[in-house]
Amino acid sequence: MRLLGRRDYSRSELGRKLTGKGFSAGETDGVLDQFEARGFLNDRNLAQRLAAFYSRKKLWGPQKLLQKLVQRGIPVEMAREVIHLEEESGRTPERLRFILQHKLKGRDSLSLSVQDKKRLANYLRQRGYAWDDIWEALQEIGGSAEE
Repeated sequence: MRLLGRRDYSRSELGRKLTGKGFSAGETDGVLDQFEARGFLNDRNLAQRLAAFYSRKKLWGPQKLLQKLVQRGIPVEMAREVIHLEEESGRTPERLRFILQHKLKGRDSLSLSVQDKKRLANYLRQRGYAWDDIWEALQEIGGSAEE
């Protein structure tokens, strides 16, 4: 119970912690089942909170979100569903525009060199955005990374 008081855990994360502390697999599964039944553990709610935080506050794209959720022990299919719901709001282009405005710092997009556009594209790719979304965002600001 002390572990749950510090932060939210996924079922697999808490299972690894308990197993690492010397509890048997049977004991661990029983405790995890009880925690889920009582509402102390809910992977879907955790995934939704993490996806909202990382996409809205950290401005991460869907691919980096998926990586983070799976790292935190969320099942892949559940993570994909949650990310899909988060992305249905249509905020990906909005976040990309915000990041580009921040990175350009008021500079005219026409003054960007091909090298600068490639750097921007690579930066956005590392933040988990798809090439198609990056391409569209760069087209909006006045050119592609391949010019």
